[in-house]
Amino acid sequence: MNNSLKIGIIGSGFASEHIKAINQIPHTELVAVCSRNQTTANEIIKLSSSQNTRYYPFEKYLHMLRSEKLDAIYISLPPFLHGQIEIACAEHVKGIFIEKPVALDLKTATDMSNAFQQAESIVSTGYMNRYRSNILSAKSYFTNHPPILFNGTFCGGMPTPYWWRQRKLSGGQLTEQCTHIIDTIRFISGEITEIQALATNGFINNINNYNVDDAIVMNFLTKNRATGSIQTSCFTKPSDNAAIGIHLTIANREKVYRFNTHACNLTIQHSSSSSETILSTEDPILLENQTFINALRTNDSSQILSPFQDAVETLKVSLAANLSIKEKRNIYISEL
Repeated sequence: MNNSLKIGIIGSGFASEHIKAINQIPHTELVAVCSRNQTTANEIIKLSSSQNTRYYPFEKYLHMLRSEKLDAIYISLPPFLHGQIEIACAEHVKGIFIEKPVALDLKTATDMSNAFQQAESIVSTGYMNRYRSNILSAKSYFTNHPPILFNGTFCGGMPTPYWWRQRKLSGGQLTEQCTHIIDTIRFISGEITEIQALATNGFINNINNYNVDDAIVMNFLTKNRATGSIQTSCFTKPSDNAAIGIHLTIANREKVYRFNTHACNLTIQHSSSSSETILSTEDPILLENQTFINALRTNDSSQILSPFQDAVETLKVSLAANLSIKEKRNIYISEL
């Protein structure tokens, strides 16, 4: 294993999925996990193909970075913990993979970006939909046949972590979960330029320490003059099958592309009498990990489809929506 890339993980939120992917990539070795919860960390360590993965308490992440001589670090933390940890990682590790959203404000994101540029870090982010063949197919089609209208939903129940229901810790549904819909739209059609958003509250009244929005509607225009609407919510009751779900529809005068579920299964409506359905069969988490590891080995990040600065542009959209809700006006991304 002397030629293996040495991998570390800070946080346990989505870490198990990345470990499953790392186990399938030759000559990579998970050597350390740093987490606030040792029990969860030990469960994650059991998934590793390495027999020598060590646990570090969360407050010891600097000790881990200094002692392990890592080639890459995965940051799988709640949104409010992003910032100083990534900046520290840039000083010690060449490759950094950050789960979305990468920050909760632009000052933090800019500080991170400056640190990465100074260190010449190779950085990838967790927008795995960009690696799905159905999404890439849509991007190819709509690049040459521009879309006119988008309609997206990310509507379900409330995630269980305590931090998710606090706006200052998670950013809320639009920033923390629906960010995948926003990023997919940007990836397929280009930049969103103008936003108008409305929110509602008061329907979820049985959850302690809850202050995120119950539901949000965000209308937008893109640079290419397409228009669209995104609806996102967390009001569905636990174990209730009445959730609206995850959907994205993209249409122009010739075709309609309809994505369904988190897997992005695709139905293409070619005409009123002709359609085809393409199931999503690949593992996008494995693909994003393979691309990140290959970029690290070759010192070439050009094949990474979800670079850090793109993640910052996606963050700007949800921040603009939050500002629109607060100030009750249209917000241009250029204002931020």
